[in-house]
Amino acid sequence: MPERPDLEYAVKVLRKEVVGLGIAGVRVKKPVVLRVAVPGKIDELLVGRTIGSVKRMSHFVLFALGDLEIAVSPMLAGRFALAQPSGKQPADLALALDLSDGSSLQYRDDVQMGKVYVIRAGTRAEVPGLGKIGLDALDPRRFTREAFRALAARRRDQVKVFLMDKAAIDSMGNAYADEVLWEARIHPKAMVRSLGPEQIDSLHDAIVKVLGEARDEIARRAPPIEEKVRDFLAVRGRHGEPCRRCGTKIRSAGVHGHDADMCPTCQPDHRGKGIVDWRKLKPS
Repeated sequence: MPERPDLEYAVKVLRKEVVGLGIAGVRVKKPVVLRVAVPGKIDELLVGRTIGSVKRMSHFVLFALGDLEIAVSPMLAGRFALAQPSGKQPADLALALDLSDGSSLQYRDDVQMGKVYVIRAGTRAEVPGLGKIGLDALDPRRFTREAFRALAARRRDQVKVFLMDKAAIDSMGNAYADEVLWEARIHPKAMVRSLGPEQIDSLHDAIVKVLGEARDEIARRAPPIEEKVRDFLAVRGRHGEPCRRCGTKIRSAGVHGHDADMCPTCQPDHRGKGIVDWRKLKPS
């Protein structure tokens, strides 16, 4: 899924390219992604409106359209693209807004798990996932060690599950949770309550470092917004490759319904012998 560094870059580009443009046409190719919370047909609601602003809020991208708003949650495979309406239509195109300058703002989603909400301005809290948003991990005024310690003290789950809870931390998915845990040398199945004060502080610092550096790296490369840049990551997607830090092969395991890539040497499991069933892991 697009995660915070990906979405921040996409929003930066979209602000530059589409703010101030009018919507000249709407094409819905995969209706399953659409959620219209106001009465009326989608084209009648949107055509003629101007995109006033674009912002990220948690794992959503929000487009302000006067008294309406579009809230897009890309979920697993959604992505944005800027294209020409006359060009070849991609197979994964879910929704396109044809704009007044002749360009097309596209939302693509080949697994159709994402959601595009059309809502009244001021009703974001009614959208699932927007009602409660966690601490902004890249706001040094709010995301302090003290605030993170207080947040962690209330948790009774595995540390990777904690990191991916967008109501707690804004916001991470599978990939960057793995990167943070590798940076902090913490096993993804460790229980939050089992971590000592130094580990909690290390986890906090790793979140800030990993997300900040990823944001800067993606911005430096400036890829097309439909591309997901992950080749600079240390462990995610590197199953079977040597760990950059110690040389041990990266392993993969399931964590509460999610997959996790990790280094078994740098991120030892301290929960007790036999708790990790290595037979269920992917072979090296």
